[in-house]
Amino acid sequence: MQEAIMEMEEDIVIVGGGIAGLTTALGLHRLGLRSLVLESSESLRTTGFALSLWTNAWRALDALGIGNSLREHHPSIPRFQVGSSASRVASETESPDKNG
Repeated sequence: MQEAIMEMEEDIVIVGGGIAGLTTALGLHRLGLRSLVLESSESLRTTGFALSLWTNAWRALDALGIGNSLREHHPSIPRFQVGSSASRVASETESPDKNG
């Protein structure tokens, strides 16, 4: 008796074309998996937000092969302060190491 070989086919849909969605799609693509990214905006935006990445995030971006490109094109903020209208500066800290 001949065994039937089943081939499993899965559809991967990623909802949201932000940094997480696009990074997930890139990672899946590098594994040979196709995915569909759904985004409600008519176009991708490159302004209007700030993003601070900690060391582990830089390591993940390095693993995807895009860390160096991001380092070259985006400035680093060496220090930042957190505060409120009531307490002026509540804390000050060094920014995470973007060299991973």
